[in-house]
Amino acid sequence: MKQKILVAAFGLALSANANATIFEWTADELAVQESHAEELAFMSKIAAEDAYQELRQDYVLSKEDIPFVEALIFERESRKATYNILCKKPWERVANKKRIDDLYQDSIDVRLLTYNDKVAGSNISIALRFAEHMGVSRENYSKIINLGLSVAKHRRVDPNYNYDIEVMDSLRNYLKKTQLIEVLSAKHALPCIKKGVATWNELQNAGMVMDEDSATCCNQAIDYYTMECVINEMFVGHEKQLKKNLSDLWKQQPLIVRMSGSLRNKEELTSKKNDNDPEVNDLKW
Repeated sequence: MKQKILVAAFGLALSANANATIFEWTADELAVQESHAEELAFMSKIAAEDAYQELRQDYVLSKEDIPFVEALIFERESRKATYNILCKKPWERVANKKRIDDLYQDSIDVRLLTYNDKVAGSNISIALRFAEHMGVSRENYSKIINLGLSVAKHRRVDPNYNYDIEVMDSLRNYLKKTQLIEVLSAKHALPCIKKGVATWNELQNAGMVMDEDSATCCNQAIDYYTMECVINEMFVGHEKQLKKNLSDLWKQQPLIVRMSGSLRNKEELTSKKNDNDPEVNDLKW
C-alpha cells in the first residue's frame, strides 16, 4: 500500500513540475520512468532532497526562486535516475548523468547569479542587484545574465579562470559610465570607509590635524579611496588608460590623503635610516 501511495505521489510530482522542464524527456527516459516507477520514486526523491540541501548550504536563493529550483532539481534527479536502468556500464551512467547536469545548470545558475558573488564574481552580482534601480534596459540586463553564465561555465571547468578583464570590458559596453561607477563604488564602499576613518585617526594620533572637521575630512578621504578602487577596476588590462586616470585623480587628492602620504613617506625614510645605522644594526639579533 505504501509503495502504491509513493508511486502515485511521484507521478503527481512529475506532472506538477512539468513547467520546470527545460528539455523534453527522451522516449527511453519516459519508458523507464513508467515501467520502473516504484523503483525510481524513492531513489529520485532522496537524491533531489540531498542535491537541494547541498545547494542551499552553499548558495543564497530568493524566496521567489525557491519553488522553481526545487522542482528543477527534482526533475533533473528523476531523469538521471533512469540511467541507472538504461545503462549497464558505469562510464555510460556517469556520462549521461553529467550530460543531464549540464542541461539544467544554466537554469540553476541564472537564479544564483544575483545573490552569490562566487558564481561569476561580485561585479556581475552587484550589477544585477542594482539593475532596476539604475534603469538598466532589459536587453543589457539579459547581456549581463549571459555574461555571468559564461563566466560560471568557465569557472566550473577551471576554478582559477581569470575573468576580470573579460567582465569589465563587457560591463563597460552594457552599462553607462555612471552606472558602472555606482556598481564599483558599492563593491568597495565598506573597505574604503574603514580606510578613510583609519586615515583620519592616523593623522590625529600624529598631531597633524587640529581644527579640521573630522566628518568632512573622512568623507573626502573615503570618496578619494573609492574612486581609486573604481578606476583600478574599470581600466583593468588597459594600462595606458589606467595610468592616465589615476594620474588625473592623484592631482585632486584631498589634503587629508596628501598628509597621510607624507606621514608614510617620513616613516619609510626613518625606517631606512635606522636600517643603515651601524649602531642599530649591531643590536639586531
